[in-house]
Amino acid sequence: MTAPTWSPVDESTADLLSLVADTNHPSADWEWRAFVGVLSATASLHGGRLDQNDYREQLRGVVAPRRIGAFVNKAKAERLIAETDEWSVSADTTGRNAGRPMRVYRWIGDAA
Repeated sequence: MTAPTWSPVDESTADLLSLVADTNHPSADWEWRAFVGVLSATASLHGGRLDQNDYREQLRGVVAPRRIGAFVNKAKAERLIAETDEWSVSADTTGRNAGRPMRVYRWIGDAA
């Protein structure tokens, strides 16, 4: 019998797998609610515009870094946020994302 060969997964898949793997973890739901609360508050301060530079620091230490991307995808799926044609450049030096392009979203949660 041959042992299975494991291959690495891309970053998006890893984020989703991390989120799914922790569904029974008591903090996953709490982190999701905190994430949505931060998005809603940020949108209120910025006219509905969600630039990750405006909210990422509030998530640090509250939401596991690997969950943030998965939570963004979940927020899109639940129609809380929508993509815009606008892009921003990350200023996140702590997470080593500085200089990378990132999409800007629009909050639609209260309209849904």
